[in-house]
Amino acid sequence: MENIIQNLLNGALMGCIYALIALGLSIVFGVMNVVNFAHGEFVMLSMYFTFAAGAYWVLDAVTTPLITFPLLFLFGWLTYYLLIDRTLRYRYVTQIAVTVGLAILLRAIAQMIWQAQPRALPYSMIQGNIQIGGINILTSRLIAAAVSVVAIFLVYLFLMKTWPGRAIRAASDDLDAASLAGVNYRQTYALSFGLGTALTALAGGLLMTFQQVDPTMGLRFGLLSWCVLALAGLGSVPGLLISGVIVGGAEALAMSVWDPRSRLLAVYLIFILVLWLRPRGLFGRK
Repeated sequence: MENIIQNLLNGALMGCIYALIALGLSIVFGVMNVVNFAHGEFVMLSMYFTFAAGAYWVLDAVTTPLITFPLLFLFGWLTYYLLIDRTLRYRYVTQIAVTVGLAILLRAIAQMIWQAQPRALPYSMIQGNIQIGGINILTSRLIAAAVSVVAIFLVYLFLMKTWPGRAIRAASDDLDAASLAGVNYRQTYALSFGLGTALTALAGGLLMTFQQVDPTMGLRFGLLSWCVLALAGLGSVPGLLISGVIVGGAEALAMSVWDPRSRLLAVYLIFILVLWLRPRGLFGRK
């Protein structure tokens, strides 16, 4: 029983990070209707940037987002203008082909630069553990989950209280009406894509405090973020957090009571059931 509780707690903490990753995907898909299959590779890239900053500049993983966040924002901004903007006038299949191609390219570049073997940082200032009865909580996971929740709340405030955030929400609801109100849709789209990409930098820095990275990791995070987004639906930032915890808990429960190799199977079953029974998601707007 303690093992199940331990895994569920770890799953819930990981779910907060999944929600942070899915938030970036939700901003891009909800505002621009762009199916970005390279989002997981953005997470992988940010983890490698964190590794490089920690290994070569002797920075702690939790401080690297100060560098990687603006770097990934610039990367997302340029990606929008160089690739995504050209696909908006075409069908979804064009966007899928472009983003899948970008994902394959980023995966190949990462393998060429850092090779195929997993990379990890040897130390983080937030390493350690907290013992509560028979339950052992990694300090790095706990702090990573807390920072993810705070970051999601700050993005929510940004979207609700600031002019750029209102422009993003207006473009998501009705682009024509937003354009008549003075919203520059290209700048808003570039901001949305840059912000969605930059959020992966924060997630990557947090993940590197307790796990390693390899060139194939982007595929896993990309699929998990789509599952969280499908479960939550569009238009609900708090719903993403709840859905992330559900996905993380389902992943951990499958590992505890069935087989560690089946953890993604439980997530995909939830994904299929939600799409079948409630295509709008549990918290999505009409």
